[in-house]
Amino acid sequence: MIDEILKFNREFVERGDYKQYVTDKYPEKKLAVLSCMDTRLTELLPAALGLKNGDAKSAKERLSEIIIRKASEALRCLNQAKAAEAQK
Repeated sequence: MIDEILKFNREFVERGDYKQYVTDKYPEKKLAVLSCMDTRLTELLPAALGLKNGDAKSAKERLSEIIIRKASEALRCLNQAKAAEAQK
């Protein structure tokens, strides 16, 4: 499987397919999304929120980590991102 992934990646780069995903490091919609890292959300969450590549910063954690241990850390990260955006 790894060989297939690496082959696909080489071809992806050679074709220049990555160019459609190039964006600024600052989110277009000045938004951060904190979500569960459930693999079912990989395409579902952006589609459900109407977000495209470059619209928002995204952070993913185990739901229990978000609720129990990471809430204050997540808020601190969001505040840092907001402060960085304000300096832009």
